Amino acid sequence: MPLSMAKKRICPKCRSTDVSPDLSAESYGKGSMFNAYKCNKCGYRGEFFPEVDA
Repeated sequence: MPLSMAKKRICPKCRSTDVSPDLSAESYGKGSMFNAYKCNKCGYRGEFFPEVDA
C-alpha cells in the first residue's frame, strides 16, 4: 500500500482535471482566495472541486 496517493482536483461541470487556484481579484474580494479554484477548460469557478486519485 503506497504511503500517499497523489490527488487531482476535477471540475464538477465538465470533469476536466485542468484546474488551478483562482487568484482573481473577485475571489480575493470574497475572502475565498485560498479556497477557490477555476477550471481552465470551461471557465467554471467555485470552492467545490472534488479530488480524485491521480
